[in-house]
Amino acid sequence: MTAYALIRHSPTGEGGQEIVGGEGGYEMRLFLVFVFTLILGLNMVYGGGKGGHEHHTMKEEKQTDTKVGICPVMGGAASTEYSYNYKDKTYYFCCPDCIEKFSSEPEKYISKIKEIKLMAYKYGFKPDPIVVKKDDIVRFTITSKDVTHGVYIKEYGIKIRIKKSETKKVEFIADKVGKFDISCSVYCGSGHSKMKGKFIVEEIKEKEEMEEHEEHENE
Repeated sequence: MTAYALIRHSPTGEGGQEIVGGEGGYEMRLFLVFVFTLILGLNMVYGGGKGGHEHHTMKEEKQTDTKVGICPVMGGAASTEYSYNYKDKTYYFCCPDCIEKFSSEPEKYISKIKEIKLMAYKYGFKPDPIVVKKDDIVRFTITSKDVTHGVYIKEYGIKIRIKKSETKKVEFIADKVGKFDISCSVYCGSGHSKMKGKFIVEEIKEKEEMEEHEEHENE
């Protein structure tokens, strides 16, 4: 720590200087040390805290930017760090092992990705119904034809507000079998309450299950 001394002109008028001593000088030095320490502490709390927050935010943004949907092999979060180009399209994965599996049988994994352009309009959804298989990766690209609508699938926790000329994307794994209502969660006019669609998730057929089981055993 840097030491500070308080200097004043000598009262003798001889142009000399003297260091303040005695009890008053000691108290003054303590006071200056206290002020210096206080300023340093406030700077660390507010200045350092701000810097730490900005660093944390940048880290979070970087993590968000690298996430590009669901890995088609393992079903976890994919990353831009692991990618593979097939037929002029780039696919993203969660690890190098998944790239290796995908590259050996790309069509097998691509067949489980269902990319669906879902349009909301007064008073319905298109296409309707939407049919997929259990454990398919569903990628909705959602638009509105006319006014602001909502796309709500309760059982899958999907609730999207979509304005006219806006595009939003939603990706999830169809892990629940059944017929589910797609409804509008934003009031859009007199026919709002009747604005319904169907999202159907079918069970994988027994033959398909056996084939998948055999493939897993051979891996």
